[in-house]
Amino acid sequence: MAATSQPPPRPLFVYGTLRALPLLAWALTGDATKTSTVADLVRPAKVHGYARYSIHHYDYPAVIKKDDHEVDGYVLLLKTKSQRKKLDDFEGEAYTPTAALATLDDGTTIEADIYVWDGNPESLSTEPGWDLDTFIKERLQNWLDLFEGMELVGESDTD
Repeated sequence: MAATSQPPPRPLFVYGTLRALPLLAWALTGDATKTSTVADLVRPAKVHGYARYSIHHYDYPAVIKKDDHEVDGYVLLLKTKSQRKKLDDFEGEAYTPTAALATLDDGTTIEADIYVWDGNPESLSTEPGWDLDTFIKERLQNWLDLFEGMELVGESDTD
């Protein structure tokens, strides 16, 4: 009996540290140098009705629902459940995957999950904001050094 292929997981909108392609490559493949492998999964996009905030004393941001705001990021067109499981595990329990409409650069809208902050609201900065370029310049290498030799474990894509 031939194995049936699983449908790909729902697209995922990322807006923080996972926009740094070396970190995304590490999370999905265990190797931060495999950026070309993950670049094919990435589509620049925006999600309306949410705002991105810094989290006090942490390098990564959070989003919460907020009218009249938008968040830029990437829609990830993941190919396997294992990839999605790795990213869900990377994000942790302080975030809840929530369905949202993302608008791609060409104007196409696509339903995607976004990780919405489910932690303490007092942990967030008072004004929206978080800067990817600052993270890449000042903190990314520390993260990659910390994760070197570790790999996220997904699940079987044949189950």
